[in-house]
Amino acid sequence: MKDFFNKETLDNIKQFCSENKKYVGVAVILIGLILMLIVVVAGGNNGRHSDTESESQAEISVKDFEFEKDYTNDAKDDIDTLLADYYKAYVGDDIDTLGKLATPMSDNEKSYIGVVSQYYESVNDITPYTKNGLKKGSYFVSVKNSIKFTGVDTQAPTLDFFYIETGKDGKLYINNVYSNFNRTYCENELDDDIMELISKYTASSEFADLHEEVQKEYEQALGADANLKTMLETTLTGSIKQWYTSSGIANLKKSDADTQTTEADTQQADDASQNSDQQTTDANAGQTADQQTTDANAGQNADQQTTDANAGQTTDQQAADANAGQTTDQQAAEQPQTPAEYQVVTKDVVKVRDGASTDSKELGLLKEQVTLTAYGTEGDWTIVSYSGGTDGRAYIKTENLQTVGQ
Repeated sequence: MKDFFNKETLDNIKQFCSENKKYVGVAVILIGLILMLIVVVAGGNNGRHSDTESESQAEISVKDFEFEKDYTNDAKDDIDTLLADYYKAYVGDDIDTLGKLATPMSDNEKSYIGVVSQYYESVNDITPYTKNGLKKGSYFVSVKNSIKFTGVDTQAPTLDFFYIETGKDGKLYINNVYSNFNRTYCENELDDDIMELISKYTASSEFADLHEEVQKEYEQALGADANLKTMLETTLTGSIKQWYTSSGIANLKKSDADTQTTEADTQQADDASQNSDQQTTDANAGQTADQQTTDANAGQNADQQTTDANAGQTTDQQAADANAGQTTDQQAAEQPQTPAEYQVVTKDVVKVRDGASTDSKELGLLKEQVTLTAYGTEGDWTIVSYSGGTDGRAYIKTENLQTVGQ
């Protein structure tokens, strides 16, 4: 090989090229074109292959995506800051700031926040529990916190849900399409894929454990402070009911998940008889976690599905009647008498629903040996205390419960 590149051989090559430069030039051009064609074809095939993989992944992701079991600390500092700013603005009824942190936010939701926030003194002990979403830069976040109401010593334990995304500017924001408020009234269109993810999120054992923890703390707080109970079940819900009646929000289209009635009397009423407090149960304008609970659902919703423990706690006698002529006293007279309270324990992992039917919205799951306060039965179902339910109540199949002491 070394001898091949000696001086005499190279001189012969140069002489040949010089004498046949026209043909050599054409050959070089042809070789160049062939190489370019090879590159283009290979690149196109790779692109099509990549697109096919991407499309396949997107389809698989929606159906097969599973959340990691452990909560993540990804974007922890940014999420902490976002939530701290959100709650501060919420308590202060700072709608301009809220609109930048949580978007979109309708005029109806803004007016609702104005009604609820007047009773807030502060939101404390803000603790997020975060899981990465399918979309890069998206997060499903349960937020445990305690609400201090004006004039009430005991704080109310609460569990909220947020679907957080990364904006084009690289900053995090709350995608408020998946708030409980919008999932109820559908003022903004909901994405089915995200709602499915919210449902998966709220069906996880980790979420069930967290919800159970907050539920116990919530019941203990209500039992320990009569002023807190009055605030949640009378003062706050009375204002929400008045807002519901005067705002005209009842005329908005309801989502399928939230048009299911949940109380004995409303199940027998016609479709016009929507419970006002079911549509406004979240302490932060509807970020629930059974939906919100979770969320999900999204979610539904979520979500978003879920569980703000206190802003919408009402008594059965505060169910909103769509017939404008009925008075509060008339509504109260129509309610069944509340049975004596007693304690029940779950026999197994059980589903908690928003009504006495397997067709009713699923609010969440409870593990075996969870103790709950019960208020009687409705058919094959037992009415139990549940922070994520309408008026703080929900339904579990009686066969899955054991009465304490029996």
